Amino acid sequence: MKGESPRGVVGATLIAAVPQIVALLLGLVAASLLILAAGYNPLVVFGTLFRSALETPSGQASVLTYTGIYTLTAIAFLVPGKASIWNVGANGQVYLGGIVAGVVAIYLPLPPILWPIAAIVLACVAGGIWGLVPGLLEAYRNASAIVTTIMMNYIAVALIDYMILGVIVIKVPTVAQYNDVVISQGAMIPTLPYFSSSIMVVVAVLVAIGTLYLLQKTTLGYRIRATGLGRQPAEAKGINPRTSKAMAMFLGGAIAGLAGAGDVLGVGHSCGTVACLQTDWAGGWFFGEGFAGMAAALVAANNPVGSIFSAAFFAVLVSGSSAVFTNFSGLNLYFFYAVQGLIVAFMAAPYLSKRIIGLVRGRRWT
Repeated sequence: MKGESPRGVVGATLIAAVPQIVALLLGLVAASLLILAAGYNPLVVFGTLFRSALETPSGQASVLTYTGIYTLTAIAFLVPGKASIWNVGANGQVYLGGIVAGVVAIYLPLPPILWPIAAIVLACVAGGIWGLVPGLLEAYRNASAIVTTIMMNYIAVALIDYMILGVIVIKVPTVAQYNDVVISQGAMIPTLPYFSSSIMVVVAVLVAIGTLYLLQKTTLGYRIRATGLGRQPAEAKGINPRTSKAMAMFLGGAIAGLAGAGDVLGVGHSCGTVACLQTDWAGGWFFGEGFAGMAAALVAANNPVGSIFSAAFFAVLVSGSSAVFTNFSGLNLYFFYAVQGLIVAFMAAPYLSKRIIGLVRGRRWT
């Protein structure tokens, strides 16, 4: 509100965050009950998870890496969402951005400073175009973006299979046995001091802040938000909702493409302290990043800055999971998926927590 003091803004923000915090606690309680049912102490399990993610160098690097990726894929989902269009295709857009960045880094040598910039720009363009196609189909042909983006995810995976295993592997002798293609140092994204992770987490935070500014303070952001209110309200304000939807999908795809470039050109994944184009992509190793971003955006109530914190929480869960598998043989990957799903379900739908808070305070929350 205009004229409101910074203290008032902070207080309002904290109050608004209370339902999400309660929802997180409820999710942890539900997950703890599931772990108890499996015969393990939830305090020990979660303690192992958080210590592995936050107290070890590899865990810290992984948390920073995935925080950046999940923040970007969350924004790739929420920007089109503001225009009332569901971008379920961030996975495919990440893939396209990553493979384009990888091809530039492998086959298009440039001066060191210009090399990663060119790869990132082209990755964003590729992801943006991949998002623009379903955006145009929904805007001008009334085709459901949910269906078209899901289908384009599968197309992207098949295309990456062909590019990595049918083109890059053949042309690079060192990967004749399907090993990882190491990216040249000159094409890599710089790393953070003291951490084995790239600066993409810093870039993601800046993108989140920039997205909030774009949506709230620019003409394009106003058009996107007005389109989200419906076709007739948008047209009444002189806004073409078709153009706004297409533009929102292009922006979302471009941001997902940026995440893909960070995957390939930055350290922090299974290639250790080097950047590489991983043939694991052909098997769908990173195929959950777009969906994790969707969850992060929904948990943050489609707030770009709030998505940073929800993305960080999901990054901790993912980064500490390997330690849980190692120390608790009965808790396999799929069981841990169920634990994560319970936590996400409570955080993404905080209605129960609002009802509990309302009962405690003697009134209903709307």
